Amino acid sequence: MAVVYEDNHVTYDALNRKINQVAWALRRLHIKPDDRMVIVAERSVEMIAGMYGIIKAGGAYVPVDPTIPAERMRFILNDCKPKAVLVYKTTIETDLPTINLAEDKLWEGPSDNPEPVNRPDDLAYIIYTSGTTGQPKGVMLAHSGVVAMRSYLQEKYEVTQQDNVLQFANYIFDASVWEMTLSLLLGAKLTLVSQAVLSDVSSFNAFMKKNGITLTLLPPQYYLQTDISGLRVLTTGGSAANGEMIEKAGSGTRYINAYGPTESTVLATGWEYDGESNIPYPVPIGKPTSNTQIYIMDGMKLCGIGVPGELCIAGSGVAKGYLNLPELTAEKFIENPYGEGKLYRSGDLAKWLPDGNIAYLGRMD
Repeated sequence: MAVVYEDNHVTYDALNRKINQVAWALRRLHIKPDDRMVIVAERSVEMIAGMYGIIKAGGAYVPVDPTIPAERMRFILNDCKPKAVLVYKTTIETDLPTINLAEDKLWEGPSDNPEPVNRPDDLAYIIYTSGTTGQPKGVMLAHSGVVAMRSYLQEKYEVTQQDNVLQFANYIFDASVWEMTLSLLLGAKLTLVSQAVLSDVSSFNAFMKKNGITLTLLPPQYYLQTDISGLRVLTTGGSAANGEMIEKAGSGTRYINAYGPTESTVLATGWEYDGESNIPYPVPIGKPTSNTQIYIMDGMKLCGIGVPGELCIAGSGVAKGYLNLPELTAEKFIENPYGEGKLYRSGDLAKWLPDGNIAYLGRMD
């Protein structure tokens, strides 16, 4: 089984056919690598098929929340200039070619695998982040970063087809990429949860138990409100972890604290509790993920152990920059003085610990 949402259970074969049907519909619009496609969809199997269909067609998906204000919707459409818009159980005002994922006719189209057209450095998706200015920035992420993350997740989480991954995150946040990669690119099951269940902790507890979720990524403060058991690995991210969460997870669950800005393909570092040692305070954000290099810098100088500085990231996961913002891209994504590619200046304050882990100290601004 690939995806479950409420009463809809879809196998890998059936999901692949759905993805291909979306891809062929887009290919008829002459989609090319790096072309952007906006998707505006409610949580659903169709949402998943839409995103991967865009990727299989050769383009990059741009997820947009159906509930955002019209002004922000217009900004994103004007900024990313998509070749097409995909919708599901929502409508938007646009003159662009539109594919309605709720139309039966779409699912009657060809379902064989299209010929791959992408290269590793082609765009896979663009996530819009608000940033400190309030004006959304489109962060451009490539296939190479997703592949590198998949490799890390496969090794770290030892995923099998018996695993069941929760789709907790709204697809406009890159935690959703982590969830989909951990499941659908590694042969596990992805279980989507409705907003109504997420909004009620007791319903969420019952949902987790009923569905037998084994892997999940949760915000720390949300997890502390829950009463869930049976997880094989609990990962928290998005804000600081603490000892209370690790104690709550218990001895039967591996606990991982994940850190990474959107600009580094979801992840940059991870720290796992060994189950025996005293829980450190503060809980570290760990060591670089595979294919990632971390530098703590003061300006252009490297900081020694224990010296606070800006956390900078290099490696396969570093974004291609901000869409249509060349000056900000040049400021934040500099030439890597220590190796290949770009170095992303995160604006996060951190320091090396003597054991090789990294302590997060907050924002610099």
